[in-house]
Amino acid sequence: MIRHKNKIRILSLISVTALATMFSACSGNNNGNASPSTSASGSESPSVSASASAGVSANDLNAKYDPPITITAAQLAESTWVYDSGDDLNNNVWTRHFTETLGINFKFDWTAAKLEDYTNKLNVMIGSGDKLPDMFQVDATQLQQLAEAGQLADLTEVFNKFASPLTKKLMSTDGGIGLSSATFDGKLVAIPNLAGTITANDVLWLRADWLKKVGLPEPKSIDDLVAIADAFVNKDPDGNGKKDTQGLGLATGPSLTPGDAADLGGFFSAYNVHPGMWVKDESGKVVYGGIQPGVKDALLKLQDMYKKGLIDKEWIVKDGGKIGEDIANNKLGMWYGANWNSYWPVNITSNKDLVNLKPYSLVSAYGAQPVVQMVNPSVAQFTVVKKGFEHPEAIVKLLNEFQEKMWGETSDSAKFGENKNVTPSITYSKYPLVQSWPMTKDIPDNLDAVNNAFSTGDTSKLNSEQMGAFDTIKAFNDGDIVKGFGNKRQFDAFEIIKKDNLSTQLYSEFYGAPTPTMITLKASLDKLEQETFTKIIMGKGTGDDFDKFVSDWNKLGGEAITKEVNEWKAGH
Repeated sequence: MIRHKNKIRILSLISVTALATMFSACSGNNNGNASPSTSASGSESPSVSASASAGVSANDLNAKYDPPITITAAQLAESTWVYDSGDDLNNNVWTRHFTETLGINFKFDWTAAKLEDYTNKLNVMIGSGDKLPDMFQVDATQLQQLAEAGQLADLTEVFNKFASPLTKKLMSTDGGIGLSSATFDGKLVAIPNLAGTITANDVLWLRADWLKKVGLPEPKSIDDLVAIADAFVNKDPDGNGKKDTQGLGLATGPSLTPGDAADLGGFFSAYNVHPGMWVKDESGKVVYGGIQPGVKDALLKLQDMYKKGLIDKEWIVKDGGKIGEDIANNKLGMWYGANWNSYWPVNITSNKDLVNLKPYSLVSAYGAQPVVQMVNPSVAQFTVVKKGFEHPEAIVKLLNEFQEKMWGETSDSAKFGENKNVTPSITYSKYPLVQSWPMTKDIPDNLDAVNNAFSTGDTSKLNSEQMGAFDTIKAFNDGDIVKGFGNKRQFDAFEIIKKDNLSTQLYSEFYGAPTPTMITLKASLDKLEQETFTKIIMGKGTGDDFDKFVSDWNKLGGEAITKEVNEWKAGH
C-alpha cells in the first residue's frame, strides 16, 4: 500500500476506531462464515434477513440468488463505448456473468450517453422527488443530498458481512478515505469507486524524432520547453517544408488539473501551484490552489507563448479528438497529459511515426527537479442503493465479483478487462454498474510486477492483467509497434511518475463531501475561473484580471468555502 504522508491525515467522517469496528479486517470475515450480523440493538439486520428469505444464506457471500433477482438501475453509458458484436449494455460479458454466478439480472430504467446528461437527469429526479432506481451512480454532491434526505440504504452491515477478503483489502488501499467519504452519521450508504492517485499525474509527451531534428535535448526547465515549442513551430520538425506545426498542445477547457489530454495540470505544477486543489499557506491555513500568486505567473507565461504563436490559435475549439487528429497528421509533437494518452488521443495505427512519441518528466520554472504534482484523494463517483430495496447486499456481491474477475485468483483480464487485439480496443471493465479500482494497481503494483518479470524471465507470479501488459510490451520490443505501443509507452509513463512522485506524494488538503457553499456556488466559481484563465491565456486579459478574479472569487463564495474547508480540516 502507498503510505500517505503527514500532509494528509486519514481521519475520516468517522473515527479510526469506528472504521475498524465497522469494517472488520479481512481475516475477521473468514469468507463470510461468521455469525449473522446484528444491529446496535442486538436484533438481526433487516437487510440480511431479507436476503436470507430469498433463499440466500446470510453467512455465504458467494451464494447465488435462487430464484434470480432483477435490479432496476440507471447508468452512464457513454456513446463512445465499444461492444462485441451483438452486445450492448443490457447484454455483455459482465451481465451474463452476473446472471450465471450471482443470479442477478439488470433492467435499466434509463441511461445517458454523456456525463452532463446523466448528472442533469438525476438532479431533476432528486429535486422533484421522482421514484429512484434500485441501484444507480451518483457524484459526491448527489450522495450528500440523498444521504441527508434519508433516501439511501444503510450498507454498513451488508458490507461487513458480504465483502470478500479481497474486496476489503482493495477498498482499504486509500487509507480508508473512500469508505469514510461514503459514510454519513456512522452509516455506510454507498460503494465508492476508488481510482488511482498518482496514476493521474501528468507526464510531458514529446516527439523524440522532432527533438532530434531541431537539435535540442530533452527539456529540463520551462525555458527549455519554450525553446522546444519555438523550434517545433519555426524549424520544420516534420520535414515537409511547410510552417504547419504547433508548439505546446492545449485542449479546450482547459483542464486545469493533471490526468487529461493536453491539460494544464503539469504546466501549473512547474510553478508549484495547483488549481483545483486545496493547499496549506505559510501560516498553515488551507487555501484554494487556483488563487495563489504563482498561478498568475504561469498564466502570463502561457499568454506570452500564445502571443508568439507557440500555442495553436484555435486551441479554444479543439477537444481531445481534434488534438488526436493534429497528432496523427504531424501537426503536434508536445503536450502535457496522462499516462493513457498513448492509447488516446494518440492513434498509432494512423501514423507509424508516432512510435517516436515518448513521455518525459515535468519541468520546473525554478530549476528544481523533480516537479511533484498534487493529487486529489477524494472520490468522484459512488454507487448507491435506494432505501427499502429488498436486497442491499447485492451491491457488495457485485463489487466482490468485479474485483475478483479483474484482480483476484480467478482474474481474466482479456475476458473482463480489455480486448487489445481489436481496433478499436474494447474495454469491458467500463460496463459494470458497481466497481472500484485498487489505488496502487498501476503504480507501483503492475509496474513492478511486469518489470520484475522482464528482468527474471519468470511470469508465473503475474495476474491476468499484468500478463496481458507483459505480452503486449514484449510484442513492442519484438517489433510489433501497433500491438504494443499503447502499453509500452504507458508503462514508460508509469516509470516516470513513480520516480518523480511516489516517495514525495502531495495530496489536496480537502477530500470531504462538498461543503454547503460548495453545493450552491462552486459551479459558478469554477466557471469564473475557467473564463478568466482562458481570457488571460489568449491575451485578452492581464495580470490585473487575475487579481480581480481572486477578489471576486472570495466575494462570490470562495471566502465562505475556505472557512468551511478549514472547519472540516480542523476535525480531520
